[in-house]
Amino acid sequence: MPRVHILPAETDLLADPDENLLKLLRRHQVPIRYSCKSGECGSCKCVLESGQVKLKKYDPKALPDAQRDSGIILACRAILSEDITIRLTDSDDLIAHPERKLLCRVVALEPLTQDIFALRLHIEFADMEGIPFTFSAGQYAQIVVEVDGQEIARDFSMASTPVDAEYDDLLEFHIRRTPTGALSSLLGSVIRPGAQLLVRGPMGTSYFRPRHQGPLYAVGGGTGLAPMLSVAHTALDNGKLEPVVLFAGFRNQADVYGLEQMEQMRRSYRNFSYHLALDEAQPGDPPQAVHRPLAAHLLEQVADFAGSKVYLAGPPGMVEAISASLLERGLPENDLHADAFYPPVTAELAPAA
Repeated sequence: MPRVHILPAETDLLADPDENLLKLLRRHQVPIRYSCKSGECGSCKCVLESGQVKLKKYDPKALPDAQRDSGIILACRAILSEDITIRLTDSDDLIAHPERKLLCRVVALEPLTQDIFALRLHIEFADMEGIPFTFSAGQYAQIVVEVDGQEIARDFSMASTPVDAEYDDLLEFHIRRTPTGALSSLLGSVIRPGAQLLVRGPMGTSYFRPRHQGPLYAVGGGTGLAPMLSVAHTALDNGKLEPVVLFAGFRNQADVYGLEQMEQMRRSYRNFSYHLALDEAQPGDPPQAVHRPLAAHLLEQVADFAGSKVYLAGPPGMVEAISASLLERGLPENDLHADAFYPPVTAELAPAA
């Protein structure tokens, strides 16, 4: 059984042969940044101090050759076959919640727009009975539906807050229904009030850091607004005194939702404000809307991100573009938190590290 020695914690873990490194670390609740779990985002980088791993196929942008040659690997793509030593970074600010399996019942399916729905679930049964389900604002979970004996599973961010889950056993997700969406196309048919669903989670590291003192910018595109509402609401409820600013971007007015909630937050908290950016201008647009891309509006409104935390959610292209712009502006990578959702990649092996 391969042994994984973890620095700086000086911890040893025994792995199954050919086990995935990220799965091993998550199974033992070792704090590590991760997001896509498919070699696309580069969040789960760690340093391979000794030994070798096999790397499954990954996006070269997530792990450039120069970094790989210097000993950096992606935990989500690393397959263990021998003893190794790895070094984790930035673990002081990471929180590890155990990944749970929850049996939930649909209590509401509310249309927010023509094709975006709020799916509200009540947790009826959880593994580790007697222990409340916990997560951090901004994390996501996997919703699983069985159709004709086949399991369909997709990841969605939680719009609800950790308090909703821990004390009321409630979870909320915002899901856009598309004709080709394997799970979203089931909204209103298989996924309807009274139906039971399996939920696995929590996952992701783009979550609210309560120890941070400084401005907080939550940036959500489309249904990426869901986790950003959770982050902003949790920060304010936790007594954060510094500015909390939410930037919401949509294609046009038909996609806009959440305005009433954001207005209520603005009225309730003096340090909260929000911006609404629409790509397309149309008659009857909300009066507070600006007509320009979300990224451009964010960079225009915030001249200096020094001392700030930025949380991002939305389509991968948008998240990648805004992330690159913020890093160019000088925002430290450790103050940028994003979970973008990528399609799975094949299991082809890349050259061994």
